Amino acid sequence: MRRPLQLMIAICATSAICASAWGQTRPVVAIGPIDIAAQNISCDGWDRANCNEDLALGFRAMLETSMTRANKMDVMERGQIDVLLNEQGIGQLGLTDAGGSIGGLTGVDYFVYGTITSFGAAQSGTNISGSEGVGGLFGGRGGAAFGRGAQSSSIRVAMGVDLKVADVSTGRLVMADMMDASVESGSSFSIGGISQAEESADPFADVQRLLAARISESIVTAQIPMRVIQVQDDGTLIVNYGDAVLAPGQQLVAFEVGDEFVDPDTGEVLGSEETEIGTVEITRAEARFSRATVVGDPFNAEGATLRRPVN
Repeated sequence: MRRPLQLMIAICATSAICASAWGQTRPVVAIGPIDIAAQNISCDGWDRANCNEDLALGFRAMLETSMTRANKMDVMERGQIDVLLNEQGIGQLGLTDAGGSIGGLTGVDYFVYGTITSFGAAQSGTNISGSEGVGGLFGGRGGAAFGRGAQSSSIRVAMGVDLKVADVSTGRLVMADMMDASVESGSSFSIGGISQAEESADPFADVQRLLAARISESIVTAQIPMRVIQVQDDGTLIVNYGDAVLAPGQQLVAFEVGDEFVDPDTGEVLGSEETEIGTVEITRAEARFSRATVVGDPFNAEGATLRRPVN
């Protein structure tokens, strides 16, 4: 009797194949194709022969990478989901079957899909259009960091995505949001393990990666909130997210979650009573968890829900 158990432990130590046997199953997410709203897409200044196709495929890959690195959900391999979508005919049109569930996606909990609704660049805060565009001003992205007579100008690239997340078991949308981001050449940004130094000359790629990181965090934390899972003897807080989402120096607002609000007519949970109790700062980010300290007046942080401060 002990030998099979020892074998199972050995297998589980190196694989997620038997996570369900220990009650530690993680949600499985499938990321569907990303559509393009062509009328709002401008690739002037971005050296891509097949702009729309490259944008859709590249952004999908970045989103998959960000969600995998978050290490809270299992991401279905792209080849598998593409085969299922083709064979079952369950693209964005006709996503659900008559029974409500999304047909063919066995073993998947959430299906993510969406449309890139805007993408384009502006110089020094002024929109660029026409045949010249950013490419005409800068002679393409390959020219000396947008050089050739325009070294003093900056480029701001913005991107917007309409995102949807469906519960596969019911076919219902559990998340629908419009998200956007912008990056300016010669500036820097940081979100979790994604950072951009000032010397970058590719804001077109940077804005995609930044928005993918934000979308990934939004999806994952909606199902598995950031929390303080332990307070050590020296006061160090252990947070349940690692360096894919958090980075040293970032501050998070701590909330105490109270009673839920339930709609008496539908039985739907509308939210919970929340009380802001303080602020914590990340001091060290590991692969799967982070360490933090309380900022300002001390408070009981164990079990607190954490969120980024609203700008």
